[in-house]
Amino acid sequence: MADKKENYILRSFCALIIFCIIFVHYEPCYQLFGMNAYDFVIGVGRFAMPVFFMISGYYLYSDDGHSERDLKRKTLRILYLAIIMKVLYTVLDLIYLGTGVIDQDVFMEGLITFNWSSKHIWFIYFLFAVYLLHWAFYKLHIDFKYAMMLGLVFLALEIYTADICAWAGIERFLEWSSFQAGQFLYCTIAFFFFPLGYYLHKHSSKMEKIPTWVLLAIVVFGAALSVWEVLNFEELTGISYSSLYIGSAILAVPFFILTYRVPENRLRCRPLEFMGRSLLPWMYTFYMAVMFFIKFVVFDNIDAPLELLDGIGIIVSAILDVLLAYLTYRLMLYLIKRALSRRAH
Repeated sequence: MADKKENYILRSFCALIIFCIIFVHYEPCYQLFGMNAYDFVIGVGRFAMPVFFMISGYYLYSDDGHSERDLKRKTLRILYLAIIMKVLYTVLDLIYLGTGVIDQDVFMEGLITFNWSSKHIWFIYFLFAVYLLHWAFYKLHIDFKYAMMLGLVFLALEIYTADICAWAGIERFLEWSSFQAGQFLYCTIAFFFFPLGYYLHKHSSKMEKIPTWVLLAIVVFGAALSVWEVLNFEELTGISYSSLYIGSAILAVPFFILTYRVPENRLRCRPLEFMGRSLLPWMYTFYMAVMFFIKFVVFDNIDAPLELLDGIGIIVSAILDVLLAYLTYRLMLYLIKRALSRRAH
């Protein structure tokens, strides 16, 4: 992977994925390749979370070790974001509980773990967990390769429970159904793809030896396989969907590497770049809060066709999410500037 000051393609991709996530949570009935566009995006788009974890791991590596030495600060920063999200969604749930939008069971579910409106917090929890693991390894002088070995075990279990069991008709895995086990183990992909991103950076010179056409061929194969899986998974296995399609896992790594092959000033979209660089943590924080409010508070009182509400909801939710993220970003800049000004005096 070439050494670039900024990976604009990857920044834009990260922001675009947030919009795709908003899209799939409205389940619109638009047709794409003979299937609901919802099914297509949520299926093929499964490669996005592995890429997100690889991005974090990629930026952990540094030639002089300064980034690794900063693991404590990075880990605490993720913890602070998790706390902010938990407090925010607990307060929102309290408001919805008081106004009768949700019942006590949903509130307790969100308080103890997460409910529908806060389910995306799992990513922050496991990002914190994988940072914490690497911080511990760094303090104990344990090579990060062992973290990747542990992650490989989790990935194998996820693919086995989510895909192989379904295709083979194996209904149980230990005390769970294989589907439930796959859903649970999906979160643990963090433990593989995070250190993978780290080692892709560390051995970037070796990655350069892989011809671009080979990477493109793997991307095309992975995309085609994931489309086939999405189209045929329920019909052939009897299970509605997989938490991680094999094709999506195959697609993730070469796609990630290819983004570093694109020349720095090609295929740029500056609004998306800005969102992916500066607004992404807050866009991720707010998008479920915005969607829940639009879907279950605003639209619940509007009598209109579902398809129309879905289409409007996607646009309004995306705009509100970006607006809230931008306002929070500006507020954080103001507070930081004010704090620095006080220190100077």
